[in-house]
Amino acid sequence: MSSNHQHVDEVVDWVTVNNYQFYTHLYKPAVQPPKATLTIVHGLGEHVDRYADLARHFACAGIQVLGFDQRGFGKTGKRNNDLGDNSGIATVATDIAAMNRLVSVDGIRHFLLGHSMGGLNVLNFCSFHNNDGHVAAVIAQSPALQPAKALMLAPEAIETFRSGDFDRSVIRKTNIKTEYLTDNQKELARLATDADMIDFCTVGTMADVSNFGRRVIEHAPKFEVPVFIAHGDGDLAADAQGSKAFFAHLPEALDKRIKIYEDCPFHEIQFQEDIAPELFELYTQWILAHADCSGAVR
Repeated sequence: MSSNHQHVDEVVDWVTVNNYQFYTHLYKPAVQPPKATLTIVHGLGEHVDRYADLARHFACAGIQVLGFDQRGFGKTGKRNNDLGDNSGIATVATDIAAMNRLVSVDGIRHFLLGHSMGGLNVLNFCSFHNNDGHVAAVIAQSPALQPAKALMLAPEAIETFRSGDFDRSVIRKTNIKTEYLTDNQKELARLATDADMIDFCTVGTMADVSNFGRRVIEHAPKFEVPVFIAHGDGDLAADAQGSKAFFAHLPEALDKRIKIYEDCPFHEIQFQEDIAPELFELYTQWILAHADCSGAVR
């Protein structure tokens, strides 16, 4: 299925990657080849079509975008009957690599953008899976590197996660309340009727977020990919201190940027009406500034 929106060709499709079916949404600029290509990775409990406005903004600027519902989430989780379980962040990294290949164009630089758990996923990918330098730069929005106090796990739970001594398949509530996300009333109304949102995940998925968040922060001194981080200072779902700690430990010479929105307690800053217009443009300019107009791939 395809449709046109402001000179953007949109194609919704199911693709099989690593013997698993994924829901995908492609946003293709009218002018080809694109200036850059991008994979969007959504967060815990949600789905990628929530990023349609951002994806269209990118596509109107000449950036070709592919979004996909992760394993265990959105339409993908429903079709594969495994809602709430991502099969492990290491497996997700192989999925991201495959999605990168699907949207990439020869000679054009490729980028990643992830929100929350997706922000953790893209930082993990660039830390440990970008050996060929395919990803030219990365954007991590409200990355789930450290749980907020409202979601703080008990010390014994964290120790259990680290030991690996648990049943991965057990389902638990995420405890992420709607009011933690945004105060945008239109978006809250959409959320209230969004059949593809879930408020639970497996213990295995929860453990991976906890374990890999710590691992990514520890690896920060060796991080090599240009990175832009954006976070609300009072985020009640993913503590901005995790973003600050990661950024503080990045190599001094690395091309890096952090944008902390003060007095913002919300997790989904892309829906904040006082933030979104600036944020969309900051992301767009970051990508275009790192896109090589000569066509050479990093």
